[in-house]
Amino acid sequence: MKKHDRGALWHKIKSNPDLTVVVIGAGVNGISVYRELALQGVSVLLVDKGDFCSAASSAPSRMIHGGLRYLETGETSLVKESLKERNLLLRNAPHFVRPLPTTIPIFYWTAGVLPAIRRFIGADTKPSRRGAAIIKVGLWLYDFFTRHEQVLPRHGFHSRAATHQRWPELNPGLVCSATYFDAWVSDPERLALEMILDTQEQAPDATALNYVAVQSGCHDSLLLQDRISGEETKVWPSIVVNATGAWIDFTNASLERKTSFIGGTKGSHLVVDSEELLQATAGHMIFYENPDGRVCVLFPFKGKVLVGSTDLPVDRPDDVKCTPEERAYILESLAYIFPEIDIRPEQILYTFSGVRPLPRSDAQVTGEISRNHQCRETPADGDHAFHIYSMIGGKWTTFRAFGEQVADRVLSRLGQSRRMSTVHLAIGGGAGYPTNDDGLSQMYIEISQSTRLSVERVTTLVERYGTRARLMADFLVAGSDEALRFLPDYSQREMRFLIEQERVVRLADLVMRRTPLAISGHLNAARLAEVNQLLGEILGWSQQRCEQELTRTIDDLVACHDLSREQLVRTDEPHTQIA
Repeated sequence: MKKHDRGALWHKIKSNPDLTVVVIGAGVNGISVYRELALQGVSVLLVDKGDFCSAASSAPSRMIHGGLRYLETGETSLVKESLKERNLLLRNAPHFVRPLPTTIPIFYWTAGVLPAIRRFIGADTKPSRRGAAIIKVGLWLYDFFTRHEQVLPRHGFHSRAATHQRWPELNPGLVCSATYFDAWVSDPERLALEMILDTQEQAPDATALNYVAVQSGCHDSLLLQDRISGEETKVWPSIVVNATGAWIDFTNASLERKTSFIGGTKGSHLVVDSEELLQATAGHMIFYENPDGRVCVLFPFKGKVLVGSTDLPVDRPDDVKCTPEERAYILESLAYIFPEIDIRPEQILYTFSGVRPLPRSDAQVTGEISRNHQCRETPADGDHAFHIYSMIGGKWTTFRAFGEQVADRVLSRLGQSRRMSTVHLAIGGGAGYPTNDDGLSQMYIEISQSTRLSVERVTTLVERYGTRARLMADFLVAGSDEALRFLPDYSQREMRFLIEQERVVRLADLVMRRTPLAISGHLNAARLAEVNQLLGEILGWSQQRCEQELTRTIDDLVACHDLSREQLVRTDEPHTQIA
């Protein structure tokens, strides 16, 4: 297998500076439009000043959903599109996207009917409680929209007694509950990366590079800087796609085009280590309202519980983090829905925040800002030779549709026709993924027999990488391998594969995006130091560079994700196996 050569990709950009399209921003929307264009044979470059999928796209609620709440504001077309894309992701990425039973505790029978009608026609934006009648209508529509492609079970209602029998810790004030199905994505960062890796294989002329910033743009060129080496080069695109999310207006300003498209809101989440709370969910997502009408969610996540989120206006998207006030708000919401479960501060393992790139709006309540996506065009003029397409809004569920729509606009301007569709195109380890447990078991056995790895080890690899586990397993047995000392569920060659083949540049890439070590609460000083040392050896870092990288990552984990500095700098951690 060919080792990824970052230097070769940078040289490729320098040697071929005349490009048809440059996509700025490698979040999920940017990656999607990059994939769409590359598969149509367009000469396209994707760059991001950070790692792939490292900003808002790495901070979602991890729901793949139709958007039940959007029905209240009359965004039925968005709900229909979202449900279609949800069902496609269940088929195209089954290794990471799975069904999620969702239960709504309901505290009123008829509350919210009049406010919901007023919101639907745009006459009222104040949040209000929702009763069983409104929720019933929404769930009926949810099922109706997917009646011709019923991939998941239909909704059902439960009496108060039945609800408390299944979820005894729920607030006793409820009158009934409803259960329906959506989906969740376990590893969104990996799913995004796999689209880049797939595109690299299917369209080798396309190029994607992380840690490359667009420094400026004037007339007909963009000045790029490799943020690792500091080297600069110019490229000459015909079209620029601005997919920088909450930074769209800032990016356009750097390209000498003033816009005012974005009015972002921040969403923060907590990852909580509470066996009591985990058991209380009974394997469901709990989709509930706070007394203020704000919708919150919590669901099982990698053996822990993910809880969120907030929805606060943000003017500057850099370095957003979960504030003490947001933590208090989320914990208050937990205490409301599960009043007998006490969550202590030390049980919060990890926090994360992202800025939703919503359109600028005069709405009095952030929850009423449209969640639909749109593409705004800034045409070329006498002073600027390239068009800019700015991707506004969007969410994880609809990334494929949004990327397709923007790509079709670009293709139309270029006078090119579409060669292929991504509607039924599997992503990464979802290609050939078994559709039932028997098929999975057979795959475990086949890989085990061909590589002589244990079935248990192969099972772990498939859970992490889907059918890409075959590539990983072949790599593991191609050389001498051994388990990491402080992370024995990972091996040295497994980490080497991720580093060499998956565009790892910094330690944070490895522990926060190529693996779920940070978000799942499995990092401590010994584990972080061991992974950093291995990364440095593979990438040829000096000891000074290794120390700088470790310090940078610890600072980021402490400042932006609320990890304990003491936990990350101690050196006497015991050898313990992760769950």
